[in-house]
Order: sequence, then structure tokens, then C-alpha cells
Amino acid sequence: MRIRFPLLVSLAAFMITTASFGSGFALFEAGAKAVAMGGAFAATADDPSAIWYNVAGIAQQRRGELLIGGTAITFQNSFTGDPNDLFTAGTHGSLYRAHTFVVPNGYVTVPFGGNFTFGVGVFAPFGLRTNWQQPWIGRFISSDANIKTISVEPALAWQTSDGRLAIGGGPEYRRAKVTLVRNSGATNPFTFRFADVANNYLTSPWAHKWGWNAGVLFKPTSQWRIGASYRAAMTMDFGGTATITQISTGNAQFDALVARQLPPTQPVSTSFNLPHFAYLGVATTAIHDWDIEADIVHNNWSRFKSLTVNLLTTPQFSFTRPQNWKSTFSYRLGANHPVTNNWDIRLGALYDKNPQPTNAVSPILADGDREGASFGIGYHNGPLIFDVTEFALHFKARSTRGQSPDNFNGTYKTDANLISLNVGYRF
Repeated sequence: MRIRFPLLVSLAAFMITTASFGSGFALFEAGAKAVAMGGAFAATADDPSAIWYNVAGIAQQRRGELLIGGTAITFQNSFTGDPNDLFTAGTHGSLYRAHTFVVPNGYVTVPFGGNFTFGVGVFAPFGLRTNWQQPWIGRFISSDANIKTISVEPALAWQTSDGRLAIGGGPEYRRAKVTLVRNSGATNPFTFRFADVANNYLTSPWAHKWGWNAGVLFKPTSQWRIGASYRAAMTMDFGGTATITQISTGNAQFDALVARQLPPTQPVSTSFNLPHFAYLGVATTAIHDWDIEADIVHNNWSRFKSLTVNLLTTPQFSFTRPQNWKSTFSYRLGANHPVTNNWDIRLGALYDKNPQPTNAVSPILADGDREGASFGIGYHNGPLIFDVTEFALHFKARSTRGQSPDNFNGTYKTDANLISLNVGYRF
């Protein structure tokens, strides 16, 4: 007797979520000052976080500086089932488990000669966690998903003697790790009840890849600046282990049937195309005591056209699934206003278009167009620097519109709150 929804198919669906997770969750929270300005920083780039936003900017920093900090992110979300979906109808109020997702950063810059600056930056370009409270009706698609990335970049920048033009660049060493958890279910042919029959736990060791980053900063007049930077796309190759653990249903006959069909714990591999970051920013001080910048950022998520997953113990079940993500733009506006010689206030706003097709929306990632507003303060006194930012981010509600390939339809609503903090010392 065969179980409905064979479990090898369930394992394949589990693997598909590996790629869905990182999509649409590029992070720009690489410095508190920049976050306070809505991420509009490519033409300002006047602290060491320029290594991320526009590496050319470190050339204009003629004192050594150490800057460390991070951003704490919390999410508020809900899922409401589609009333026309037999599985999710009547579901509402499902939430993530309470957790705080921390995006770290750290930089050091050292000028030398009359025109050069060397720096090293550590930052997280991608990442997220979605961990649903149990009991959760969507546990057969995802219970917990966690991706972590960390990058290290040594950078070198040079500016002309008059400071009007600067160029910079450097290699980026990126590491990434993925963990995914979900259950598999099947219909008991003896009772005709649907039951949890296995837990699937996938984890990868740290994958790594080299990329590069370059930027230019031009000051055509004393009141205007133009900045552009490019961070190269990467393809991350992941290997890992899918651990399949049977869950007893209390029915010995059914459990024996499940055990015979349960796929073995086995190694898996896949590759995932991460996008580039292309920044273009224009800034001005034409308004007295205000430094205002507008940026546009391009991410070429269109690189993610398909996903091939290799199951190494049972290669006959390896597969390729189309994805067809879209390249996106985000629009950012920010301002810095000195209040006294030691205190600044900062404002920012952004609109970020999501790249995820409707038929890919799921519990592991339900991305939506994002609207954000930020406010920050900066304190600087002699060598000491202190920056703190509050950033509210609203995701537009995202519905599957009845297109879920997992037959898990409904509407996701998400909001996020971000607090960024950096402490610096100039020497």
C-alpha cells in the first residue's frame, strides 16, 4: 500500500524552500548614520560604513577611525487563510515566534600618504529568520528558516589632491549558512486522517565565495556630490544534510508503512544566484544647514531563473524548478541636519519593490513592497562618535491569489522595527 503524497516528493518540496528564503531579503543596514538617512548614502559616504555603501568615500576620511555596531530587527506578522482554500480557510492570527535578528557591522579606516585610505569592513549583506509559533498549520511547508551571511572586505580608495574625485574598490569574501525545518504529513489509509509523519531538518555548513566592490565619488561643485557604487553578484554553492526523523502517529501499522517509504537522511547540494547591488546617489548642501541625498538602488534578482537541487543518495529524485524572479529598484531619500557643533538629527524614507512572483509566496518568505521611515541622532565630540537610529518598515500585504503551488493560500501581513547603533573612535 502506498501513502498519499509520497514522502520523497515532500522532501523535494522542502529543498525548494532553500532558495526561496534569501530572495528579496538583501540587507542595507550596514551603518546607523546611513540607516537614519533611509540608506541614501552613496554620495555622502563620510564614515567608514562607506566600505559598504560607496567605497570611494573612505578616501575623503583623512583621520583613522574605528566604527562598530549593528542593527536589531524585530518582526510583527500575521497570516490569514484564503476562505476559498480547503486547507487554510478559517486560519487567522498565526505569528512568528518572538525573536530579534541582529545585523552586525564593524569597520576600520586608515589614511596614508596624501590621497589614499585603506580600510576593512565586516557586514551582513543578506539574512532573515522566519520561525512560526506552534501549532502552525503551515508546518508542512516551513516551521523555521534561518539564513546567515557575513562578509569581510579589505578596501583601498584614492582621491585627487583637490578632493573633487575619489575612486575605490576591494575584494569581498562572503560566507553563508542555511538552516530549514519543516514537517512532512501523510493521510493514514486506515483512519483516513492526515497526520505528521516526519520532521525534516536541513542544515548546511558555511559556504563561501569571493566577489568584488568598486565605487566613485565626484564633487562637481562645493554644494553638490554624485556617488555610484557596484557590488558584484555572486553564486553561492551550498552543500548540506537533510536529516529525516520519523514521528510516531501511535498507529503501529501506519508507522511501519511510513518507515518503508521514508527517504533516508542524505547529503544535498544546490547553487543560488545572489544579486548585485548598484547604487547611484546625488547629494546637496544647497539648503543652509541641511545635507540632503536621494539614491536609487538596483538588485538584479532576475539572475534567479531556476533552481536545481541534487539529492546525492537518491539522485533519481534530483530536479530543476523554474523561479523567474524580477530585478528590482529601491528609492531612498535622506537628510542630515546639524543642530549644534556636537549633535545632528537625521531623517530618511524609502520605497523598495519586492522581486518575488506571486506563485512563490509561502510561509518561508512572503515578501511585499516595502515602505520605510527613519529618524536618527548623531553625537560627535573630539574623537568619539555615537549614532543611533529608529527605523519603521511596513510591508504591503501579500496574497497568494490562489496561486500557491503548495495549495497553501492566504494573505501575509508584516511590519518590522529596526534599531541601529554605532560607536566610533577617530585617531
